[in-house]
Amino acid sequence: MSSTTWYRGIVVGVDGSGDSLGALDWAARAADVHEARLTVVATHATPPAPVPGFGDTVRDTRDEARRAAQAARDRLAGRRPGGREVEVVVLPGAPAHVLSQRSRTCDLVVVGRRGLDALDRVLVGSTSSALAASSPGTVVVVPAGATPDDPSLIRVGVERDDEPDVLGTAFAEAAARGCPLEVLHVVGTDPVGSALHQADPLAASWHEAAREDLADQVARWSEKYPLVSCSVVIRRGDPAGVLLEDLTPGDLVVVGGRRHPTVLGRMLRSVPDAVLRGAPCPVLVVHSRRPAE
Repeated sequence: MSSTTWYRGIVVGVDGSGDSLGALDWAARAADVHEARLTVVATHATPPAPVPGFGDTVRDTRDEARRAAQAARDRLAGRRPGGREVEVVVLPGAPAHVLSQRSRTCDLVVVGRRGLDALDRVLVGSTSSALAASSPGTVVVVPAGATPDDPSLIRVGVERDDEPDVLGTAFAEAAARGCPLEVLHVVGTDPVGSALHQADPLAASWHEAAREDLADQVARWSEKYPLVSCSVVIRRGDPAGVLLEDLTPGDLVVVGGRRHPTVLGRMLRSVPDAVLRGAPCPVLVVHSRRPAE
């Protein structure tokens, strides 16, 4: 995802809900920006083998998926995002699995974020969070109320061990959308870490080296995208909390993915997962593709 035109296309998952139609609007705008082919995917559950008595249930879920696909067609109303015909498909399988497989062969997968109940906030993962945690490709999660317009600000959270794709994707998107980019690095403030940092000059040296490394990375990407207005911010605090500060529904957040089961990510208080659950704006989760993918 480093050029203006995306040749592998954009895939958006829909289920007929208002959240998924909002994701469709966002995906259609992204297709226009990147001159990309847009594919709309609706899924329905199907057992791995025939199960007596479940035929009606399977037919019902298939019919629901077809209605979701038609709702997407109606929403687009003949539009040709990216200047191309839209492909609308209904596929068997769990949404997270189907879209994860699709992410291997497209530039971006877009999904809506449903409202989270108390249990989901603690333990259970939705399709969007499961996909963002385990997808081999890059994912955008669009919450209710987010605008499909070009973002007013792109904020990218970077860590020293992030893949270059994270910062590169943020710069490329800022260039394509014509909006400012804020590069944010957050130094944690846990009591043990802070005490060690103050007592150990090697820790201070490591943090200084991290700052210099970040400045070098930003300088290299700024050379490639000279028209992007970029600022670098280094803060102390809770990484997810700082990333979420002062965001609006019209912004875009970019974070690096950490592949793990969704429940494990919640238990470990993964930063990407916390940002996904709390952001009022779309969140772009970058997974670097491995050679086999």
